[in-house]
Amino acid sequence: MSSEHGLENSSETSESSDRLSSVADISSPPSSTGLKFPNCTSEWDSRFVDKLGIRQKEEDIFRIILSEWCLVFLSEKEQLEVENCVDVCDLQFDYESLENVPLQRLHESGWVPSSKQVEQIRNIPLLKKFLMKLDEYNFYLAQIIRGSKSNTAISEGKYETLFEKLLQIFGFYTLSQSFISTEKAFIQGRNVSSRADIICSQERPASERAVVCVCEVKKNLQQDDAESSHPKKKRRSSCTQEAQCSFTGDQDLRMQHIGELFVYLDKSVRPEGMLGFIIDKTWVRLTYLAVKESSWRRIQNTPANGAESVDYEEGEHPRFFYSKLYNFLNRDDRRDLFKALLLVKKMHEIHER
Repeated sequence: MSSEHGLENSSETSESSDRLSSVADISSPPSSTGLKFPNCTSEWDSRFVDKLGIRQKEEDIFRIILSEWCLVFLSEKEQLEVENCVDVCDLQFDYESLENVPLQRLHESGWVPSSKQVEQIRNIPLLKKFLMKLDEYNFYLAQIIRGSKSNTAISEGKYETLFEKLLQIFGFYTLSQSFISTEKAFIQGRNVSSRADIICSQERPASERAVVCVCEVKKNLQQDDAESSHPKKKRRSSCTQEAQCSFTGDQDLRMQHIGELFVYLDKSVRPEGMLGFIIDKTWVRLTYLAVKESSWRRIQNTPANGAESVDYEEGEHPRFFYSKLYNFLNRDDRRDLFKALLLVKKMHEIHER
């Protein structure tokens, strides 16, 4: 797994890391002429994202949160509070994949804070749910690892649950598929549907804009079907019509995720932007779609079957930012990912006051 993502990171570094680039550079085929725009985000690929004129850029995870998403401005004192939390939450657990974790390690050190850390955590308001939810997380982690030791492949659904439990450690209120309805948005003159895998929401939604972030989980249909007695269905349950889709790697998943962020845009706590995560087993990528209100109106009203891409004013193109991949089993990666989650949580707490 680590070598696969190492190759991916290497190829992504060769892409545009210093400037925003159009998806047209990676589209296949290059022209969107005569393209039938899909009414389900699980059918999106680079051609449709290209037609919407979206600029993409790999960006530092903290810059995405502090400068691009920036739900509220954090003072130096508030950012220092987050840094202190990261130090307190620095757990010894350090592996590359769940298959490599000896079961006994969970009981020896694992995701278990020291007595000093426990004392510190109890006195930090931002971490008020950390200990209780960490116990719950460790319970699920142990169940998954026990299953993997019996030569049973770990399904993507279990990774999805594990990431949801990770979000809850930091006090996020989450909704999983059982509680998520299919959403629709008007894009290029037609309704487009999507259904997120995980949603982080406000604790007490006071308006339609209650979604903090939307999570997309990479799933292997064959593996999930093998473990389930339910009727087979498409990889993404967001579609309202039957279709055959191919999912050929991280780029395809990003394109579908962009579509999903568009669908949830009007429900975001952050006007003109939607925060997200892409999860591939224990690897996580933070994302952010920035769309100005005037650009959103153009996207909604431009005819879907025209040959041309959406026409924007200078500087009005939607922008999609994505971080590098972080493995939450790896100690160094986890520190950065924990800091990112704490920054989002801190901003959200201030925003809800």
